Amino acid sequence: MNKFPAVDIVVCAYNNKELTDRCLASLYNLNYPDYKVFLVDDCSSDESVNYFKKKYQYLSVIENKKCLGPARARNIGIAAGGSSYLVTMDNDAYLTPDWLSLMVGLMESDKKIGQAVGKILFADNNNIINAAGGSIYFRGKGYAIGLGANASDIEYNRQREVLYATSASMIVRRDIHDLVGGFDGTYYYPYEDTDLSLKINIAGYNVIYHPAAISYHSQSKTMDKAFNSREMVYYSIRNRLILILKNCQIRSLFKCLFANIKFTIFDCWRNPERIVIVLRSWVWIAAHLNLILDARREINKFRIVDDNKIHPLFNLK
Repeated sequence: MNKFPAVDIVVCAYNNKELTDRCLASLYNLNYPDYKVFLVDDCSSDESVNYFKKKYQYLSVIENKKCLGPARARNIGIAAGGSSYLVTMDNDAYLTPDWLSLMVGLMESDKKIGQAVGKILFADNNNIINAAGGSIYFRGKGYAIGLGANASDIEYNRQREVLYATSASMIVRRDIHDLVGGFDGTYYYPYEDTDLSLKINIAGYNVIYHPAAISYHSQSKTMDKAFNSREMVYYSIRNRLILILKNCQIRSLFKCLFANIKFTIFDCWRNPERIVIVLRSWVWIAAHLNLILDARREINKFRIVDDNKIHPLFNLK
């Protein structure tokens, strides 16, 4: 066993020069001996790329010629490397020096761990949890476990299995990432990270929350600037349906779809301005159903675990 297997760290950036600089500085302060950093710039307009090229000597910079969104941008950075482990970072997050050592140590301790995430705290309030892993409701809506809880709460200071790891700062085995097809660019954002973890669970590997590995996150500082509120609602509604239609087996597909549609109708009753957005998302699903069915078939090729074995990870505290 290699005590220090190589790691590729992929950071996606869209503007926010100061936050990206803070993120990169934390990566070059890690106490781990073998890693490379790839910065994928998704058409930033703040002239930050040249600044980072000059400041960080060993940084590999990839400049997208058009804005591809987080999922596809990560895939480009991942394809540029070849290390045993992959770490994804949002540019509005940063790591503590021992984060990578702790994460690799966890992954090396059990080959059934396909992915892991640490305790993510708010950057502007280090005592409050941003995420202690993630879970979803049966209607497909994802959420951060422990959001708003105190960082010292015993509930969030024990290692455990979770449904998904947020891409803001997570680690995954490259071979498992490749097995399940990586991030699905169809999502654009959000739920692309939820989809990846759900596929890892389906393939028979565990996603583990490691509370000792600490990172900090300035929640959605980048994506809030990239989307207006109507676009965010549209992509959220659409992507929850993609998540269900792609990943659920037939016997749970209808349960999840019913829960999703029931919630959506109730939400529209409370927020009638969303009706047009909902209809737009449903039209997209209908027009791209063949694409989703193709993705289902690919998932079934590596499916090891039935939905009923994964369902206990839904609705976690």
